[in-house]
Amino acid sequence: MEYTALKHTHMLLALISIVLFYTRAFARIKQLQLAKNKLLFIGSHSVDTLLLVSAVALAMTLGLSPHNQPWLLEKIILVVAYIAVGILMARQKHIKGQLSLLLLATTVIFAIFYLARFKTPFLF
Repeated sequence: MEYTALKHTHMLLALISIVLFYTRAFARIKQLQLAKNKLLFIGSHSVDTLLLVSAVALAMTLGLSPHNQPWLLEKIILVVAYIAVGILMARQKHIKGQLSLLLLATTVIFAIFYLARFKTPFLF
């Protein structure tokens, strides 16, 4: 797959992943039946898997390595943090806790987008 097509596929998958994340998050917060929808759950995880595959393919196509690209290492760390926050949020029973974790997840998403766009690390 050509670089531009791969890049746009990755960006589209990221957008779909985030829309599905917020759909599930708000459904949990509002205690809607949608939160327990198997198709939404499977679809969300399938998109996330494709997003990961496209990220690896993009990094390989561009010859990027987290060892040589500090921003990529930070992005990977933030993706792991985002997954952990999502798991904690799914297990959280209290709305205030869910909202706090949603705010944290949103902050992490913005940081991931910043790193993807500007490739300027925060720490390293």
